[in-house]
Amino acid sequence: MEIILHKKEDLDWTAKPNIVETYLSDTLPERELCSTAFAFVFNNGKFLLIDSKEWATKGRRLDIPGGHVEEGETPEDGVIREVFEETGVVVKVNKLVGFTKIDIKGDKSEDYFYPYPVSYILFYICDFIEEKEFTENDETHGRVWLEPEDFHKSEWCVENKNFLDEVMKLI
Repeated sequence: MEIILHKKEDLDWTAKPNIVETYLSDTLPERELCSTAFAFVFNNGKFLLIDSKEWATKGRRLDIPGGHVEEGETPEDGVIREVFEETGVVVKVNKLVGFTKIDIKGDKSEDYFYPYPVSYILFYICDFIEEKEFTENDETHGRVWLEPEDFHKSEWCVENKNFLDEVMKLI
């Protein structure tokens, strides 16, 4: 399965010019081009988000947990680690549900450290295991469990409504 959900150009959060496409997919793109992984975590009908510090997510406060896959780490291990670091929630990867393909159309800048010209952001449905005590850190104030009727409070949920709607059909 691979369904394109949206295609956008010249987004501000990555190098420009760019083409950014988000897909609903259960197929892992080329592993060496996958630099980040994020998690869809639900518990009792609520969606897990991070209450991020403003610098960490370019001003978006309630954001999806996840981040960079470290060297030597699988994307699955990376997403599990990132969810725990940002929220104190222990998860298990259930399945890959999509990816965002970032295609940089200009020259590579010296400070661009992702695969070039194409890289991927992965999205997994993760099963909730348990919550641990969480202490605020450099990136996040903590975790937030958001009810579906409150998704409008998260800029990430609003910007990615069609993706979130499709994922919710899969859980």
